[in-house]
Amino acid sequence: MRVTGGIARGLNLASPKAPGVRPTTDRVRAALFNIMSRFSIENSIVADLFAGTGSLGIEALSRGAQQVDFVEENRRQIEVIRTNLHFTGFSNFATLYHSTVETCLPRLQPYDIMLMDPPYTQPFPNAILTSIGELGLLKNKGILVCGHSSRIEINKNYGTLECWDNRRYGDSSLAFFSYREEDAK
Repeated sequence: MRVTGGIARGLNLASPKAPGVRPTTDRVRAALFNIMSRFSIENSIVADLFAGTGSLGIEALSRGAQQVDFVEENRRQIEVIRTNLHFTGFSNFATLYHSTVETCLPRLQPYDIMLMDPPYTQPFPNAILTSIGELGLLKNKGILVCGHSSRIEINKNYGTLECWDNRRYGDSSLAFFSYREEDAK
């Protein structure tokens, strides 16, 4: 697994095999950030939820994000993220939360971009998406991207969040959310 763009492009990231960990593939990550290039990643504040290896957040830092908060409940994966941040030189631009996403959400700040790729073995995170909207964790014009199994049908709305695009890449899909126009913060 490697960084696909930006100043750390081509650097390999640690990705040890662990139960329940399925890093976002290089192909899907490159597609995600290609779509995101229409929006400003530079100087953005980003959250990487269900961070795993940290590849999504590190990709954002490589492409100019100012700060990334990583949320991961598995202690071994926190160490993998820490290693990857050190290797890429981004340690000073990251905060790591060893916590479940559900528990951590109320402690987080509003973000320009939220990235989440929960394990496919868990149900789709309907309640988490709804909570993000209710807690105001996306800034006005903010974008949330949620990776999910292509076998899952997702809703158009989760509370105040609206899905405006859903792209399929083999077994993986990316759903893009923002506040509904009438609910923009």
